[in-house]
Amino acid sequence: MNPRRTRSLQYALIATLMLAALIIPATVFAQDATAQPADAQQTPAAAELTPGTPAPTLTPAPTPTATPTFTALQNQLVLAQTYLDGKDFARAAALFAAVAEVDRGNAVALAGLKAALDGQGVAAAPTPAPASPPEPIAAPQPAVETAVSSVWSKLINYGSTVVASLFAVVLVYLLASALRWLLYGARELWLMRIRLWLRRPAVQPGFLIGEFVNGLGDDSGNMPSIVTQALLEKLMQWNQLVQAREIPLEPSPALDLGGMGWLKIMWTWILPPARGYRVTGLLLQNPAGAYQLSVQRTALAHNRVDLSKTLEKRGASADGAFRAMASEIAKWLVSPADMAASDAMARGMSAKRDVAEAEVVLTPSEVFDQALELLLPVRQQVNQGAVDFNFARKQLAEGEQLLTQLPDGSQLRADLQDVVTDLRKSVPAG
Repeated sequence: MNPRRTRSLQYALIATLMLAALIIPATVFAQDATAQPADAQQTPAAAELTPGTPAPTLTPAPTPTATPTFTALQNQLVLAQTYLDGKDFARAAALFAAVAEVDRGNAVALAGLKAALDGQGVAAAPTPAPASPPEPIAAPQPAVETAVSSVWSKLINYGSTVVASLFAVVLVYLLASALRWLLYGARELWLMRIRLWLRRPAVQPGFLIGEFVNGLGDDSGNMPSIVTQALLEKLMQWNQLVQAREIPLEPSPALDLGGMGWLKIMWTWILPPARGYRVTGLLLQNPAGAYQLSVQRTALAHNRVDLSKTLEKRGASADGAFRAMASEIAKWLVSPADMAASDAMARGMSAKRDVAEAEVVLTPSEVFDQALELLLPVRQQVNQGAVDFNFARKQLAEGEQLLTQLPDGSQLRADLQDVVTDLRKSVPAG
């Protein structure tokens, strides 16, 4: 084959392929393309081909697509929708009704007709008149107060405040009083009952020895101190003898109102009251020259006087007279019932003139003194562990005989009987 002819065929094939690459995309996206006969589509290049050369396959040219158009019903629907959007409900309703008559069951026409009729009904409804703004409610004007009513209302307010404050104070006081008496009862139960169940001696109410006022004048010396000393001496002797009923003795504390004294006073509202008694007295001399000693015993629990006694002594020096009266007052503090019986017996014996000389009757006061003389030395020997048994037996026998001078219901006799019984344990019978 001729090389020149071969090269010409190659160039023709390349040109054909390039033309096909340009024509094929147009034919893919064309619509309603129609095929042309192959004879009519031949190009001059193909005619000029040498016989015997294969002819290239040509793609038919694309046919232009026709533009779609609306039908009459569609145009009416579009126009009716335009009237509906423009709030011309009458024309829109007429157009939608016409379409619905022609194309029965058209959903778009029926929906548009309903919307046009609803809009036409709303437009025909009367517009409510604008509501007038509400009138402001007139606030009630307070009545003008007079000066008297103003003062009276202030007095009522102040009075109610004062009454409420007083009520609160009274309530607090009552609660505090109830609490302190509850504590007081619990303390007495422990000291006087529970300790006995535990085989321990009960703690008796004690004495606070207070102030003795000197009414004798400046020339009497330190007589109140002498009275206090004699009183304490007799009470201590009795405590040493009767150990099971020992009475606590303390000096009365002075009233302290300085500094935080007010807090101590308020604290006494809650704390239980003190046990025992406060002893105070007054030293006097009457116009007849007799010395007098007045003593008061005040119960600390209730802060009231429960015993008052005045003794009188003649024919002695002031020192001796007040010492004797202080010793007698000590007996009254320990056993007031027995000392009252002693006074009655003394008055009866002084009024009785026909008493035989052999008949000796001792008063409880005299029994008190003789019991201390007989039994206190024995108690001291027992406490020291050096007992003279013969002396002790003799003293105890006389002490037992002495007890017969007291009545059976006497508290003094019961106390002394307990002392003799306790001493008999350390002094066996000979």
